[in-house]
Amino acid sequence: MLPRKRVGKPQDLDALLVLLASGQSHFINGAVIAADDGFGAA
Repeated sequence: MLPRKRVGKPQDLDALLVLLASGQSHFINGAVIAADDGFGAA
């Protein structure tokens, strides 16, 4: 049932964490970011 046929690993969140820690995320405020590999997008 998983789109990538595997369970996510902590390092799969690296790019998101770097984005949120950077100055590029200055306009993100109170957002819920689903790290579900598209599973909840149905």
